[in-house]
Amino acid sequence: SLAISAISIFLIVLHFNDDFRRRFFVNFCAISNLKPTPLDEHRCSILQEGNVTGKIIEFGPGPGTNFKCFENSTSAHMIEHYVAVEPNAHFEGVLKKEKGDRGLEFPLTHVGLKGEQIDISDNGSYDVVIMTHVLCSVDSPEIVLSNAEKALKQGGRIIFMEHVLAAQGTWVWYFQQSIAPMFTIIANGCKFVDLRPVMEDYLGDRFDLKMLDFEAPMPASFFFARPHIKGVAVKK
Repeated sequence: SLAISAISIFLIVLHFNDDFRRRFFVNFCAISNLKPTPLDEHRCSILQEGNVTGKIIEFGPGPGTNFKCFENSTSAHMIEHYVAVEPNAHFEGVLKKEKGDRGLEFPLTHVGLKGEQIDISDNGSYDVVIMTHVLCSVDSPEIVLSNAEKALKQGGRIIFMEHVLAAQGTWVWYFQQSIAPMFTIIANGCKFVDLRPVMEDYLGDRFDLKMLDFEAPMPASFFFARPHIKGVAVKK
């Protein structure tokens, strides 16, 4: 049919045109994430639990989705410096605009690198690392977590919330497998990954890890992304 042909052509263009795909993803995220959503309760509660103060690094901030949680928050005045590690250059303007629209006054530095590539000159001096909906799209979660660990001072915190692979053999798991190639293209590299053992194996010995599985209140059309984890890991 005409609709199927149009979708196929659109996916082909997204797959082979990196800049168009990045721009499309920025627009999609800005439209869907900056307005209030039912997921904000989980997002903002885990950020509050992690006590976002001092020097902050966020890996994959996108359009500034987490900034809504800092608006009208007393902790926002206790942020000394906010480093946004975001390889998609098209997010930078949206991110800075969102910060201004939310009335946030902390200094913001945009670093246009992947989380695996960043070389932090002042390692061991950061209070908080934030990772929300980012580890699904990196090349190596282990390397990103290693860089997060290097950045943090003792007692520093990794705050995370990620969608994950559904339990194997469930119908949601089968659906995730069936749409994975298309989803990776549309979501600019995002994959369905079982991040639970990654977090446990990598952080377990050197961090006090608190992690919770939950079903995120995603829209019906995104039911396949409802399996989530969230938590806080404190560096020993």
